[in-house]
Amino acid sequence: MATYLHFAPALALAVAIGPQRIGWRLTLAGAVCAVLPDADFLLYVLHIDAYSGTYGHRGFTHSIGFALLVGALGALLAGRHPVRSRWLTATFLALCTFSHPLLDGLIDRGICNAWFWPLDGARHCLPWRPVPLQGVPLFGPDRLRQELLWIGLPLALLALAGAGTRRWCATRPSRGQASAMVVPTQRTDSPRALRQHRRQAVRAMAGALLARRARARACSHCFSKCE
Repeated sequence: MATYLHFAPALALAVAIGPQRIGWRLTLAGAVCAVLPDADFLLYVLHIDAYSGTYGHRGFTHSIGFALLVGALGALLAGRHPVRSRWLTATFLALCTFSHPLLDGLIDRGICNAWFWPLDGARHCLPWRPVPLQGVPLFGPDRLRQELLWIGLPLALLALAGAGTRRWCATRPSRGQASAMVVPTQRTDSPRALRQHRRQAVRAMAGALLARRARARACSHCFSKCE
């Protein structure tokens, strides 16, 4: 397992999505959920199940079903918020929880995970386990150095890529704005648009002349009454 950086995926995901949608409270809850699956070690210590059993270490808490269950629980706790916010909370917490067994599955040491609990309690290993921690002590500077290189650096790049994409999408004009900027110039340059402008100008001049005649008649009528 990752000794030091199991909480890091929650921070990287929060940075990638943005602080306006993922506040510090939800980020903290995601970090707790990212570490939560290792609480199954207590079940082994209390002799509730064997180390490699379904309810032992890397058992049901390291499954997709458990991650979805944690996300649903988070949505229920955020019941006063809008539906969209609850969906975001559920998705974020589920991804943070699932990041724990995913990291464990990518490490080249330790037993495999019960990915498909409760449908299947058997352990399954990923076919690709690139993180080289075999033979590295569980604690110490060597362990921290390897985790920073193989886990921290990719997560930092992922967070920066997400933040950059989010800012680029925010500054890029939408299709409606782009069409509103381009279409009027094309219409004013067309012969049809020029004819429309001429008609509008003629109508405006005719309206002004009629208004002057009406004022002149009103004034002459007033003078005739005064006489």
